[in-house]
Amino acid sequence: MSYAMQNRLAQHYANTAVETAVSEATPHKLVEMLYIGAIKNLKLTKVFIEQRQYEKKSEFSGKGMSILLALKAGVDVQQGGEVAENLYALYDYCHRTVFRSVVRNDLAGIDEVIEHLEGLKDAWQQMPEELKRASKEQISRVK
Repeated sequence: MSYAMQNRLAQHYANTAVETAVSEATPHKLVEMLYIGAIKNLKLTKVFIEQRQYEKKSEFSGKGMSILLALKAGVDVQQGGEVAENLYALYDYCHRTVFRSVVRNDLAGIDEVIEHLEGLKDAWQQMPEELKRASKEQISRVK
């Protein structure tokens, strides 16, 4: 089997694994996956800035910023009150900081955002188990 064929099969396997994980995930797990994905992509952005591989920097920073926008879009400020407003503002700040940092090749700005996201991820993972397992329908019934 050629290297190209192995690579295509490996990519297909990875895509299928991700699709399966997403389709079977609870809302809690989906948010956790978004945090992990954003952190991973921003760390790769830093590597590519350091290596001066600007095409790859753009690719991975774009993925990281897209995840931040998805997190921001998922915040229900109407239902969530002050906590939701603060989270929305933090996601917005992180997105703007990444954008500015990528343009300037500023590693410190990206590090700051990674630190915020790691703190959010850690707090998210400490949520009580019954909330982690709740479905979207169960969550929407809680008022």
